[in-house]
Amino acid sequence: MSKYFIKIKEKEIPVIIRNYKNTDSIKIYFKGNILNISKSKYLSKKKMLEILKQYEEKIYEQYMQIISKENKKIKHWYTGEKISYKGEDYSIDMEYTNKKRIKITLDECNKIFSIEVPEVLNNEENKEVIDKYVKKFLSVKTIEYLNVKVPYWSEKMQISYNEFKVGDAISKYGSCIPSKRRLHFSNRIIMLPEDKIDAIIVHELSHITYANHSSNFYNLVQKYIPNYFEIDKWLKKNVNRVMI
Repeated sequence: MSKYFIKIKEKEIPVIIRNYKNTDSIKIYFKGNILNISKSKYLSKKKMLEILKQYEEKIYEQYMQIISKENKKIKHWYTGEKISYKGEDYSIDMEYTNKKRIKITLDECNKIFSIEVPEVLNNEENKEVIDKYVKKFLSVKTIEYLNVKVPYWSEKMQISYNEFKVGDAISKYGSCIPSKRRLHFSNRIIMLPEDKIDAIIVHELSHITYANHSSNFYNLVQKYIPNYFEIDKWLKKNVNRVMI
């Protein structure tokens, strides 16, 4: 398997190539925003590029559609955009002030996520700087929640842990190092419904007892979260809820 980029018009499109012995065909498809090519190991790179040339317009069109969809998932911090907090949609309220620092507050009654931004910040800087403050805000709220819920589930399950850490991860909601009895959680999980957060905590605590995903592991998880597989399916389907 090899990875590189092809340029079509103004776009550098990431490509992964997989070579197989027992095939005479070539398959071209997108997985996420990466163009995947499965081909015979005997098909030269030059010939492969000639084939791709025939499909440039279609590849470019599909790539732009994918990028457009991804951009819609990402927050741009406009007033009226929605952000999830504990599974509920909050309306973002952006306000430019003469203050020197960004300030974020929650109005849980009216479901408003307020962001005060110094007027001196220009548009180009806005997103990156606000992203940083929102992630910090979510980290604080996630830690507050986990400080209550991790000890609760630990006692209920009779599984002890040494510590938990919170980081800015999106590819995983949580992970566990069983040998160190250490749990790791994404600061994004506070954006999820509380029953989903509990399922993630139970999942990672269960790994202290069973390091793999065996039937014994899932039996333990389902002992405390009977609808775990339903929740797991929901988490995979709704990953866009934790996009920033």
